[in-house]
Amino acid sequence: MVFLKRAGLYCIRQRFKTLILFLVLTLIASLILTGIAIRDAVSGAAKNVKAAVGGTIELNLDHEGHMGAGEQNAWGTSYSYNGDLISKEIIDAIEKVEGVADYNSENTGSYYGAGVDFQYLPASLGLSYTKYGEASSYTATLSSEKCRSFQNGNYQLVAGRHITPKDRYVCMLSKELADYNQLSVGDKVRMYSLDSDSETMFELVGIFDGTEGTDGNALTVDEIPANCGYIDYAAVEDIFKYLKEESGYQQLTIYVKDPMQIQTVYDQIAALPELKGKTLKLTINTEAVDTISAPLESLQKSVHTTMILIFVVSIVVLTLLLTIWIRERKNEIAILLSIGNSKINIISQIFMESLFVAVISFASSIPLSISIAGKVGAYIISRASMELAEFKVQIDTSSLLPFYLIGVSLIAVSVLASSWTIVRLQPKEILTKMS
Repeated sequence: MVFLKRAGLYCIRQRFKTLILFLVLTLIASLILTGIAIRDAVSGAAKNVKAAVGGTIELNLDHEGHMGAGEQNAWGTSYSYNGDLISKEIIDAIEKVEGVADYNSENTGSYYGAGVDFQYLPASLGLSYTKYGEASSYTATLSSEKCRSFQNGNYQLVAGRHITPKDRYVCMLSKELADYNQLSVGDKVRMYSLDSDSETMFELVGIFDGTEGTDGNALTVDEIPANCGYIDYAAVEDIFKYLKEESGYQQLTIYVKDPMQIQTVYDQIAALPELKGKTLKLTINTEAVDTISAPLESLQKSVHTTMILIFVVSIVVLTLLLTIWIRERKNEIAILLSIGNSKINIISQIFMESLFVAVISFASSIPLSISIAGKVGAYIISRASMELAEFKVQIDTSSLLPFYLIGVSLIAVSVLASSWTIVRLQPKEILTKMS
């Protein structure tokens, strides 16, 4: 192991070159370690998102082949669903399935209400087909917090609370509509339904935003998102109880405890006797996960590409630097070869020279990387289009092993590439080139 001694003596003797190599390797190491930390943070955030949101199981009405013969009216032919609804019996059975965490139902446009004591944001046509003007659409739900627009972040609760399964005759309105009518949480609003020819009083329990700037050139008031709100399902069932032969839900979203077991839970629900022969269809929906994970997956690809770029550029820079220095050592290499040292022995010496410096550089890069990682993490959170509450870029022990492996591999490739042009020659050829 004489080459180890020669490598150590060379580093001590060539202090200026050693210092330059230390600075270059420290910079490279800091970039690599920061990249690994960011990669791990993004990967962890993606797993947390999938665990928190998971996939959902959807139970919907199967309209195909169950829409009746059609009835003629003033507007043409109308069809109505004549199949099964999602009954309380079915929900009770699903709730008992192992792995089911919760459920929710939301039915867009299940109630159209005209404002008796409040006004909607005006639309272009300005229709007035009820004695109180035009009606707008409301989504009936068991739990508004679990509705798609709140789950995907389009809407956010800004005042009051969400609708819960225990509520009766409550509503949620957009901030735009509430401000337009000077309404606040706790106020009562009265609506008229043309379908049931009845007036209903609702308590305003929550106000949400996210509808700003989405009215466009709406022709009718229900085409303006700010005019569309949420009401509890119990109120809808009560209002239309005289118009329906049976009660039930048109849609059910089922949440599982462990997203990894969603297929197992799906199979158990599909096998329930309460669903046999029903005109209902069961599907697995990963839309929420896909929507939220898309920015993280894009960030993962960017980080992966950046790390490859850093690795390639680092090899090029280090190879060029070592090549220049090795060419200055032609005489030394020729003498070592002439006295019987093998080419492997000489390459090993050059490798160990770089490795000795790298050990100090790797250790020095850790505190520098911690500082850089913190700033990069804060920047990513500030520019992220989604909530990353648990996203934190940090250097831990799990990042060090891949860091060392990448660093040593980088040095090995650079040393081989830079030394090959010299050591592939015979001593006589090297001395001839020198002259």
